[in-house]
Amino acid sequence: MNPALLWRVTLWVMLMSGLATTQEPDSARLRRAVELQQSGHFDEAIADYQAFLKVHPDAAGVRSNLGAALAAEGHYAEAEEQYTQALKGLPDNYGIRLNLGLAYYKAGDIKQAVREFEMVYGALPETQPDSRRVALLLAECYLRQGENDRVVTLLDPIATAGPDDPALDYFLGTAFLHQGQTERGALLIERLLQNGDTAEAHMLMAYTQYQAHNKPGAIKEVDQAIALNPNLSEAHSLRGRLAFLDSDLKGSEAEFSKALALDPNSFDALLWLGTLLREEGRLRESQKELGHAIELRPKDVRVRYQLARLYSDEGEDSRAATLLEELVKDDPQYTEAHRTLATIYFRLGRPDDGRRERKVAEELNAAIQAKDEQRGRELTK
Repeated sequence: MNPALLWRVTLWVMLMSGLATTQEPDSARLRRAVELQQSGHFDEAIADYQAFLKVHPDAAGVRSNLGAALAAEGHYAEAEEQYTQALKGLPDNYGIRLNLGLAYYKAGDIKQAVREFEMVYGALPETQPDSRRVALLLAECYLRQGENDRVVTLLDPIATAGPDDPALDYFLGTAFLHQGQTERGALLIERLLQNGDTAEAHMLMAYTQYQAHNKPGAIKEVDQAIALNPNLSEAHSLRGRLAFLDSDLKGSEAEFSKALALDPNSFDALLWLGTLLREEGRLRESQKELGHAIELRPKDVRVRYQLARLYSDEGEDSRAATLLEELVKDDPQYTEAHRTLATIYFRLGRPDDGRRERKVAEELNAAIQAKDEQRGRELTK
């Protein structure tokens, strides 16, 4: 996450937790709990809030304060429970709902975080300053789920109407580049560079070089991004991917491990590390990474393909065939899936099905080659 955005979000959480007040009697214990929380003594504040709530269980504002104190100590599941209980008493309090979303976000439950952030964003007027902050949180969550179209739909109007914002430019630029909109992505790279030599700008340039199949250029840019900010999970993930493509498996695994240490839910790192481990024959380790990846994105064709390959490597060809059959229905143009399915059909004693899938793969490959040749002729005109 962009450091400036993270700072703003952290400050905002602190402010929002301070806004959650109670209408219960002004007891000494409650005053003490608030003072302890404000001074950073969260463990003691938690104990006092819990004692107060035993007597006043319906004090929704106090539950929200307790949730904030628990989240500050990293007890996200308990914080989520308190925020949820608080919302039963204050269902229209967007500050509590936002904090619930942030607790889910910090715990790595991005789907639940998105649900809460969307409800908050939908309730806020566009003129409300908090609306922009929630939009950025939503955009990052959408990116982590691979939903680039939703990022563009959300942020493009804001970028057009408002002043430059490095976090917004980075999220939107990343979505553009993942969509193949390189010209629009390049414009946001320029805007980021105007704000200085940043890791985010180098990451966008790295994605541009990667998509142009310029591996040396991509490596140069991503290395500069890591030098400027070694805590960017997506930078280590991309660096690992580039090392993998250069057959530097040891270096690749190290970079993916760094990415996952920074963000255990980095889908790309999980997918590529799982693929690397499978190709090295480390099937149990591969199953762990790919299993986590498919939990994050159950419809992603790449992780479904790698899982099918893993099942086949484990001798479960029938299970692999079932997964590949579902995959090619969802993505009929996935050439490698057809080719792998053909091989598995032959092993299963289904030669007619195998020949059919092999023919489909050959036709798809011929179409890709013809398209590449046509593009080459147009470039030489």
